Amino acid sequence: MLAESCDEGHQLAYEGIECDDDEQAVGALFEQRQVSGEWSDAALVEDESCLAERRRQVDIPAAAARAFQEMQIAPSEVNVQPPDGWTLVNADTIAFTDREPRTVSTELFGIPVDIRAVPSNYSWDFGDGTAPLSTTDPGAPYPAHTIAHAYAKQGTATISLTTTWSGQFRLAGEPTWRDVPGEATTASSSGSLEILEARARLVEDLYGG
Repeated sequence: MLAESCDEGHQLAYEGIECDDDEQAVGALFEQRQVSGEWSDAALVEDESCLAERRRQVDIPAAAARAFQEMQIAPSEVNVQPPDGWTLVNADTIAFTDREPRTVSTELFGIPVDIRAVPSNYSWDFGDGTAPLSTTDPGAPYPAHTIAHAYAKQGTATISLTTTWSGQFRLAGEPTWRDVPGEATTASSSGSLEILEARARLVEDLYGG
């Protein structure tokens, strides 16, 4: 049987455990999260138990870690220079993204909490068969660029980026963020990039120089 608790999105399940006279039976606690108007499946937070007559404690860090794993993280945007969908053989093709954390506000056991994903690593694949470049640097636009790649031959390529995110949480109103275990990844890519070869040629001097 399920008995509804006071907090929306939580339920208590009882199986009729026996407790001593000075203890209170506490049902198993299940948590459901609402995402885009749909409730998730119930996940076990705490087993049912017998507790002395005192306030029940809940594990906010563990709940925050679960919330981070369920978080829908907006992927990093891939920016490319030159910006018009083409580049030159043997010239620097510059790539960069942002390092902004992604933050959501939610409630855990009725307590307002902020959860955020912080980028910790970027893996760049330039789409020409070379090994991906792994770095903690998000890059920057020209002329302060730090991530660049020179294509060796003509063709087309798509630059792909895999971002690894670490999780943190804080109680609403607190200044300090606390780490949670685990990581998440997102994938993003540029549009198709045409790789051209620049060739020099002699032309007639129209000005008689």
